Amino acid sequence: MGLFGFKSKKEVEEEKKKAAADAARRVEENNLTNLTNLSTGSQVNIAIPYFDVFDPRLTDTGVPVSVHGSIVYAIEDLDMFHSINKREAYSDETFQNKLRGTVTKFVKSVVSNAPSDANIPVVQIERKVLEISNLVENYIVPKVEALFGVKVRSFDITAINVDKDSRGYRELKAMTADLEQERIMAKHNSDLNAFNTQSDLNVDALKRQHEMSFGNQEELQRMNLEHQRETMRIQREEMQRASRLQTEQTFLGAHQANLNANVLNNATDNGLDAFQTKSSMGMPQMPGAGMGMPGMGAPSMPAEPNVQYMVGVNGQQAGPFNWQQMKQLVQQGQLTAQSYVWKQGMPQWTLAGQVMELQPLFASAMPPMPGMPPQMPGF
Repeated sequence: MGLFGFKSKKEVEEEKKKAAADAARRVEENNLTNLTNLSTGSQVNIAIPYFDVFDPRLTDTGVPVSVHGSIVYAIEDLDMFHSINKREAYSDETFQNKLRGTVTKFVKSVVSNAPSDANIPVVQIERKVLEISNLVENYIVPKVEALFGVKVRSFDITAINVDKDSRGYRELKAMTADLEQERIMAKHNSDLNAFNTQSDLNVDALKRQHEMSFGNQEELQRMNLEHQRETMRIQREEMQRASRLQTEQTFLGAHQANLNANVLNNATDNGLDAFQTKSSMGMPQMPGAGMGMPGMGAPSMPAEPNVQYMVGVNGQQAGPFNWQQMKQLVQQGQLTAQSYVWKQGMPQWTLAGQVMELQPLFASAMPPMPGMPPQMPGF
């Protein structure tokens, strides 16, 4: 305190400095507080004027390219934002201008290197907006978040324009056309060489195949001849087998017809009584047979059963035969107790000796003469 209660000049200066510092601090706090209200997100548009982009095929001449896009950011961590930006008194405008400048620098760097790093030709860069936008976003998002303490919600490049009237674009376009023509010719020559190589391989393969075919021609002819011989042998055996079968069927039919004819002839020549007498030969007489009874005429012969049997003869079925015909078959040795027979009502073929009705046929049958064909089993 100075004389008479007045402050000294030094004290006055210190108070002024303190007041200025307090004012600056309050302005900084107010500005930071305003920025932190952007937690819902704020958008900054990016418009980068023409800058030269160099194609690796024409490194001496740049092509003018402009880029337009936007970035959306928000302040989600207030403490981190204050710790990064506490030394600067930002307002919304000053913060966005600094953010825009930094983003512009990053975008120009990525787009300029896209032809070499991402193999995107400059003449196609307008059609590759999505690919370049992804490249820029992957590059700048972590850097912006680390430098400014904000959260980048999205980043998009909306358009890339090329100055097609520039000398660099015209030269690059003409060079691209020449290179494309060279590429087409190179591909054509490659395809032609591949075709010639394949043709040579095919010719060699055909030559080897021809040589092998000529060398094996005699062997192939011999194999074909053997095949034809085997085929003819099989066909001959089949024809012989069919002929034998036809002969057997013809013989069986003729044999059955002869049996039926003999029975009819006997009945016609000798009359019904003689036929019945012949059919009963060899059978034992009933008790009292041949002796007259008082007051009666000659004794009558027992009636023959009325039967119709199918008979298995030489492995084939024949008939139907009646009782008289079956007796003749027994006498000729064609029907034995081991032959199979069947008639309507029987469930299956049965040995004749096991049929009660036919047992009288074999009671006094004479054995077959030597040389008779063996009896074949029936069905």
